[in-house]
Amino acid sequence: MNKILNINLGGYALTIDDDAYEYLSAYLDSIRKRFSESEGRDEIVGDIEGRLGEIITGSMGSRTIVMLPDVESAVALMGKPEDFGGEEVAGGNTGSSSGSSWKSNRSSIRTGKRLFRDEEDAVVAGVCSGLAAYFGMQDPVWMRLIFVLLGFASFGFWAPAYVLMWILVSPAKTAVDRLAMRGEPANMDNIAREVEDGFDRIGKKVNDMGTQAKKNSSNAQQVVSTGVTAIGQIFGFTLRFIAKFAALIAILIGIALVIGLGAGWIGSIMALMIGAPYVEYFSPFSSGWTWFGIINLFFLLAIPAIGLILFFSKLLFKTRTPGWVSGTLTGLFILSVISAFSMLPFGIKEYSQSGTVSKNIDVSGLRTDTLRVEAIDDMLGRHYHNMNDFNFDDDGVRINDDGMQMRCPLEIRVITSSDDQYRVVQVIKSQGSSSLSAQENADRIAYSAVFEGNTLRVPTSYTVAKNEKWRGQRVRINIEVPKGKFITFHENIHEYAGADLDEYADENDNNYISRRPGKMFRMGIRGLVCADCPNMGDKGYRSDRNYERFILEGDFETEIRKGDDFRVEIEGPQEEKDKIQKIQTGEKITFTTSGKSTNGKVKIFIQTPTFTSLNADSGNITLRGFDEGVANITASGNAKIKGYLDVSQDFKLALSGKTSVELTGNGDDMEVSLSDDAVLEATNWTADRVEVSASDNAKARLFAREDALVLSTGQSSVRVDGGANVRKKEKEEN
Repeated sequence: MNKILNINLGGYALTIDDDAYEYLSAYLDSIRKRFSESEGRDEIVGDIEGRLGEIITGSMGSRTIVMLPDVESAVALMGKPEDFGGEEVAGGNTGSSSGSSWKSNRSSIRTGKRLFRDEEDAVVAGVCSGLAAYFGMQDPVWMRLIFVLLGFASFGFWAPAYVLMWILVSPAKTAVDRLAMRGEPANMDNIAREVEDGFDRIGKKVNDMGTQAKKNSSNAQQVVSTGVTAIGQIFGFTLRFIAKFAALIAILIGIALVIGLGAGWIGSIMALMIGAPYVEYFSPFSSGWTWFGIINLFFLLAIPAIGLILFFSKLLFKTRTPGWVSGTLTGLFILSVISAFSMLPFGIKEYSQSGTVSKNIDVSGLRTDTLRVEAIDDMLGRHYHNMNDFNFDDDGVRINDDGMQMRCPLEIRVITSSDDQYRVVQVIKSQGSSSLSAQENADRIAYSAVFEGNTLRVPTSYTVAKNEKWRGQRVRINIEVPKGKFITFHENIHEYAGADLDEYADENDNNYISRRPGKMFRMGIRGLVCADCPNMGDKGYRSDRNYERFILEGDFETEIRKGDDFRVEIEGPQEEKDKIQKIQTGEKITFTTSGKSTNGKVKIFIQTPTFTSLNADSGNITLRGFDEGVANITASGNAKIKGYLDVSQDFKLALSGKTSVELTGNGDDMEVSLSDDAVLEATNWTADRVEVSASDNAKARLFAREDALVLSTGQSSVRVDGGANVRKKEKEEN
């Protein structure tokens, strides 16, 4: 039966039986005697102990007690003093006691190379020296040169890579580390030699510091070494400068945090003093719980800021935070988080349900065909404010003896009446913990639209009475307008007014109430139309709606040009202009005289961002400034078209009658169909590929650079310039 001991071997805590301990003690004693005359005896013994601890720990597997075979295996790897001229280790048995299981454990111990930084041969941080040792380079100057070249080749990327290795790769501090760095076995002899060589290197460096540098050697390797060393020194200086600069930034961040915390504290106190009267109205809780929540919120925000300040103080100034401070802050923060999450459901419940209260406003006394809508001088002593404004007292919220007055979220909707009567319904919606409480909250605010003469006066603010709560109350006014009758909004309230898009007619051209203060809107069969806005064709007409497909029917002149928005102006005698009809359908718009003649006295100017297609039967037409992907032109009758446009992908033309088309521009593919006496002049329109089909007496002249396919019948003629490969096919007309 053996005793069990707990020992520390080179930093490794081991549980060892008595036999193994005696053998290990005898081995270490023999090592001390072996190196008793060595200058680095203590360091040698310490490194050997660390290596032994590493080997024994690695060979243990799942076992917890070190036994004699474990120690013998480690000693066999390290070597015995007698192997190098020392005394034999007393005790133990290195023979049959080491069975196959121990041999298996020995073979599993890794003694290969490891990557370290070599600070003893460092220019900056020893990264290159460590890599050179790892890869077996005799002189680290070549590795330094590789790093410099990679730095230039990668436009500086290798510099942060060097810094990253500096941070991640540990330095070789012990003799065992230095042996592992070069891949040499960490046995007793090598450890002793490495320690003694280390003392020699230190002594040499001390001696070198007291001597002057000798003249430069002409050897090319020394030149390279000198240059790389200089670069390394510059690089080291740069890194040190960056480190100091980063420290300065960290100090500034710490100072900013302190200033920010102080400013936040002052601002919070001031905000609390100013906003205290309003908190009672907006908070979902009672007074006591409201102030508890405010304190809780303060801790939630302040404690992380204080923690950051303490962290930067410790990092920069090496200060120590008392344990009770850290513990107290941590405990308060945890309690604040718990209480916040505990209160949150109760606050949310107060807004979980919706309720509505409706009220009919009697407008039966209206004796005209126009209802006017104005804003009441609101309770805050102002006429009208943009609904996005929200300033205490001055604009949005005020508290007086009656309660809290505030600008209300207001929406006015205009819809079609089911008969010939105007109707107005006031709807107030609110939130609450239940549907009933939400209705009560909606009914408790002081708000009422009034009708006087021919004017509906609408408040833009409401009052929440004392001891009541704001619960997201919002107001909607529904106004029903009979067909054929009018409504107009004063400029002090028009921005609140809207209508579903279905309530606007197509011919309204996006002239919405919310954009047109003071304008008269008529409720038509298809919805609202601005009655006194500029109509299409009037000077100053603009529309947010865009059209890109055009049908022109009549003997008027037309110019279609590219612009940022859609505009139409019609010039000519009024009696001739009245003959022009406009028909709008989706992206298509038609201008037609319905067979009437304008005697050529009318000209239509059209501006549009996009052009897709044109269909014309007469008149002079100009297309100008477009650059499109695809486009189509269909013309018949006596239409005369000039086009200055580019079409990058597919351009199709279908011409008949006595139509003539002249084109300038360029594109990829053009497909043309000609019949009757149609004429196409497109030598100034550069295409890559064209395909032309001509019949009857049609004539065409085109320009193609790559390929052209021509199919002609009858007396038609097609000419292709530009050097393209022209493939012609003629056949008789059926």
